Amino acid sequence: MKRIIFLSLPLVAAMAACGGGDRDPGPTLASMELQTSAHGGQALEPQFSPGVTDYTLKVQSDIYGVLLKATPGTAGAQVSVTAAVTAGAYSPTNANTDLNQPEAVPRSTVYGQSGYLVKLSQSYAAFDVAHTQTATVSVTDPASGKKTDYRVKVVRDNDSAIYAKFGAEKVFTSAAGTSIKYHIYFPPNYQGSTKTYPVVLALHGVGQRAAGGQPSDMVLKRTKQATIWAQDSESDPSKEAIIIAPQANTGWVVTDEVGTLSADGQAAYELLQDVLARERANRNRVYLTGLSMGGNGSLVMAETYPQTFAALFIHAAWAGTVNSDTLQGAGFNWAGLKQHLDGRIRVVHAEDDPQVLFKNFQNITSKLTANNISFQSKVYPAGTFFYPDAHFHWIASYADKSARDWMFSLSK
Repeated sequence: MKRIIFLSLPLVAAMAACGGGDRDPGPTLASMELQTSAHGGQALEPQFSPGVTDYTLKVQSDIYGVLLKATPGTAGAQVSVTAAVTAGAYSPTNANTDLNQPEAVPRSTVYGQSGYLVKLSQSYAAFDVAHTQTATVSVTDPASGKKTDYRVKVVRDNDSAIYAKFGAEKVFTSAAGTSIKYHIYFPPNYQGSTKTYPVVLALHGVGQRAAGGQPSDMVLKRTKQATIWAQDSESDPSKEAIIIAPQANTGWVVTDEVGTLSADGQAAYELLQDVLARERANRNRVYLTGLSMGGNGSLVMAETYPQTFAALFIHAAWAGTVNSDTLQGAGFNWAGLKQHLDGRIRVVHAEDDPQVLFKNFQNITSKLTANNISFQSKVYPAGTFFYPDAHFHWIASYADKSARDWMFSLSK
């Protein structure tokens, strides 16, 4: 006669605690960190715990990759990362250049930062969705063969709603006959309001030129140099503003020692004047900002027309010839900047910028100092950024709310 033995649940649990059942959950991670070039405190959700295997990391819309750093908590365990292969570089002509099959992500050291670089899509279509990239972090114990997989879903912001508020592409033609495309944002309730508003003119870099095959909306999507002010305007009544985002055909300036705007640069300035004349603009609060080629263009526009602006906020800029071994910009209108923009200039650079070298920052700030022009500066130490490279330090700079607040605090 067979005997049937029933074990109560408490007894089963007790047996497991004493050695019954499988008590080894497999190898684990001791820590996992993901870093972005925004340096804005983005954090894993939920907070990392070795026993939790699924996470989400939300990042802003101008992030092109995250650096994943994982440390095994099991002695001798090995870590590997796989993720979908993405375009890795922006394509202006191919709407979707992503490859979705998972592939091993090599551990590497980039700009002094060691970890696994998980790239996010830069294809045209990916900027109008909440782009998601999933990285799998595998921890393997070679001795036992056991493996634990952690999954991190990186979700990039979908800013299409704010892009839409800039409206359809428009065209402005200068007095000399140069036509440039632009987008313009108006704050909430603008049509029914009677007050005047600050104006921000944002000049883009070389990557968004029409000559490079870029659609004009990439002036908004590729960086946040225009949209960040619109987002502030939408969320904070004290930051409401009109934002102008023009697109250069070829470039904003003529390379010379006296600071001459190109036909495109002059058209952008005349566009600004047209907006100031037609719209309810506060002429005492006109702000100029730009990055890289647009930083150079903003500096030249400000020294050409210094009486127009309440503040100048530039990134990766240069004066005269970029990366020159000699001091440049001796013929710029530094006296005009002293008269109208003293204490109203912020210059930002990264020490290891590989495209616009740090000596360009040193040249500009030495000229400002020599002409007794007070200014703010922000220098990001070497190794702060990792992808695409340190030239993109404006990602962190525009994300710095205190810098944006500084600009909006100024009035002529």
